[in-house]
Amino acid sequence: MCDAISRSRGRRIELRAFALPSPGPLGLWCETPTADLIVFQKETTPLHQDHIVLHEVGHILADHPGPGLSSQLATALPGLKPAAVHRVLQRCSYDSDQEREAELVATIIMEWASVLDEVSTPPSEDPSVQRVHAALGDRQGWQ
Repeated sequence: MCDAISRSRGRRIELRAFALPSPGPLGLWCETPTADLIVFQKETTPLHQDHIVLHEVGHILADHPGPGLSSQLATALPGLKPAAVHRVLQRCSYDSDQEREAELVATIIMEWASVLDEVSTPPSEDPSVQRVHAALGDRQGWQ
């Protein structure tokens, strides 16, 4: 899905697991001139990491506005130059409309993916079952 969004936006999406300080954000979307960098908490479960990434993807899809990189975040993310970052959105709480919208996007995508995973392989050689699978198992949305 990130590859499809990258092609659509004409810029790559880079995913980076990082041991983010606590308390603090669980994920960040950093927009630079050439790439969208999604930083997500390394010290959590893979399922939670997926949700954090999808939350940040929600910000990208909604084109949410955000400030540049703060000095506090620049210190927490060595090697990231504040001048190169156009905007940053952090996943800390859900006290704004854009945070709730990004969370809703993540939830919908996770639900959609779980349904598609359940219908991903035809359980039978029966042609009628395969037709149902062809109708429900289409992953066009990911491409």
